[in-house]
Amino acid sequence: MQNHSTESARSLRNLYFVRTVFQVIWAAAVLSTVRMQPQVASVLLIAYPLWDVACTLYDLRASRPAGSARTSQIVNALLGSAAALGIALTIFSKPAYSIAIFGAWAFGAGVLQLVAGLIRRKQLGGQWAMILSGAQSTAAGIAFVLGGLGGKLHTKDLGGYAIFGALYFMIGGILLSRKLSQAVVEQI
Repeated sequence: MQNHSTESARSLRNLYFVRTVFQVIWAAAVLSTVRMQPQVASVLLIAYPLWDVACTLYDLRASRPAGSARTSQIVNALLGSAAALGIALTIFSKPAYSIAIFGAWAFGAGVLQLVAGLIRRKQLGGQWAMILSGAQSTAAGIAFVLGGLGGKLHTKDLGGYAIFGALYFMIGGILLSRKLSQAVVEQI
């Protein structure tokens, strides 16, 4: 691995582990507040795409991607910001619509994550978990859109969605750690 690739892999690995922890905590908070404190769960629903935007911006700064990888991350940040705004505008008046908006964001973010995973697979390796995560997010997004438009509140399912995402990020972080260890051994 070249120096820039090593630094990118290191920052990406660290980001994956931080995302793992955040998503587990977020899922636990949603699942524990959805019935008794729905206002708290609503705020958490708004926060989730904003967290993704923050992670995307960090990744852009740390890895300095070029070309289509940069474009997909910028689109992802814009999509997450729009989703948070849409959720905030609908969560208290039309909560099922906010689930549909979350689903549209999950679908779009999943497609973009799938693309990013494929690009990074060639550059860094160890991205199969992110590719699977993108595919799962895309499928879950469709389910959330259809459910939300059908008037169903899938708030508990959102916790499961975040837990699966955490698992994928943890696996991605472990795979990148192994790749980084191999690079160190090769340099010796």
